[in-house]
Amino acid sequence: MQRVEAMPQTILEMAKDLVMAQIQAGALPPDEMHRELQKTYANLADLRVKEDLGESGGGLITRGGEDLSSEGDAVPTTSHWKRSIKKYTIECLVCGAAFKQLSVRHLKEHGLDARSYRVRFGIPRTQPLSAKDTTAMRKKIVQQSRPWEKAPTYIKAQGRKMAESGAAKAASKTRKPATSTGA
Repeated sequence: MQRVEAMPQTILEMAKDLVMAQIQAGALPPDEMHRELQKTYANLADLRVKEDLGESGGGLITRGGEDLSSEGDAVPTTSHWKRSIKKYTIECLVCGAAFKQLSVRHLKEHGLDARSYRVRFGIPRTQPLSAKDTTAMRKKIVQQSRPWEKAPTYIKAQGRKMAESGAAKAASKTRKPATSTGA
């Protein structure tokens, strides 16, 4: 069985046609067109990649602003992930569900882990996969509890500093100024 590589329409054209059909049928308000177009495009692009891989799912799919096809119909998603992180929620870019944080359990439902999710959507590795408020609260808790002060290496280093400063103070006390004896 030989696969035909030429598609009659680009993915973007297909997504546009699907969204326009939903609007005309009254199933989608026109003001939600842009968001639905992005979701539909992403889903069609995923399907195309899976089809190209032969449904094996072997490999990571990168979309961080890269061109997915030879037709040049890729939509940059770099800013899209930024919009998914709001003050109180983070939206899963795969299914659109909202959470306080994207858990390992949820990402596994999509066959992803945090690293592959970040790669797939072009999210920097230092960006927390949680809502802004949740991230701020965690940062505040860490700064208050100061867990690094409980680490064995930190305690050992502090002990050395105390010993060195204590030895320096003791050395300065044992040194007595030279006094001259007048005979």
